[in-house]
Amino acid sequence: MTFSRRPLWLYPLFQIPLILLGIFLATALLFWLFGIGRPNVAVAIGLDLSTSTYAPQEFNAPGTVMSQEVAAVRSYLDINDRLLRQPNQVQVFGFGGVTISLTGDFQTDSQKINAELTQALQDPNLPQSVANESTDINLAIQSGINALSQISDRCREFLLVTDGGAPVSAEIIANARSQRVKINTVIIGGESLELRAAAFATRGNYHTTASNNLETLFTERLFTSFNSNLKWIIFWLGAAWIALMWTLVLPLDRWLFQNIMQMPINLAGQLALGNAFFWTAATPGIIIGIYRLLNLSGLPFFSSC
Repeated sequence: MTFSRRPLWLYPLFQIPLILLGIFLATALLFWLFGIGRPNVAVAIGLDLSTSTYAPQEFNAPGTVMSQEVAAVRSYLDINDRLLRQPNQVQVFGFGGVTISLTGDFQTDSQKINAELTQALQDPNLPQSVANESTDINLAIQSGINALSQISDRCREFLLVTDGGAPVSAEIIANARSQRVKINTVIIGGESLELRAAAFATRGNYHTTASNNLETLFTERLFTSFNSNLKWIIFWLGAAWIALMWTLVLPLDRWLFQNIMQMPINLAGQLALGNAFFWTAATPGIIIGIYRLLNLSGLPFFSSC
């Protein structure tokens, strides 16, 4: 490979990759700043209303685990309404031995959901309706999956909040995977290996927390996770890395390999191009590996969830 001694920036092999590098970096920045590429999401939230979440106090009494569960849901609804141009569709369930819907069907109107939730919690028959002397986590998860399976145009997230744990049947996990429902679990004041396994098997989140941290967890971790466009940002940064490697072809050839390392012109050119071709081929695999490490599924062009 032979070059004249014109400045590097006069060559198309330097100019074109440099322009693409700027475009890809600017695109990644715009996606990060403005939340472009966020998925449309439907969230079913299952709240544990069994006696262990409020006894020995009254049902949903201030300061109980149950009241903090409800406060966390209200905080989620608040930022859902304020921060997203296309808010999540949300439906809230309550469960003990029985699972019932505390709000209407999936909807984006946070004020309406809040009002329906308040009305449901004020029903004096609610503790008996959910059979609050027992807890059936499998039924709660299956109810969430059944509801989400009716949503065809959004990512499907089921969020279970409980202060206990129980084995989750393999059939329910398989059903969640077939319906593309992610099971996200929040354990209050303990651990549950079974619920952690269910979350990981469906690419969901698993968290343990104290009840007084629920609002922060809902708004800063779960909301961010459900509505993340991180896949797009990683994709554009990967494209920028490839463009950078091609931008460096002439600097590596002329300055490093020829001038500093005193390599023959042909060998220097081959090494510089080889470096660019290597990273062009390797970067997609690295991006997919990062997606798997961060529990993200699929390239953003094919799957936003």
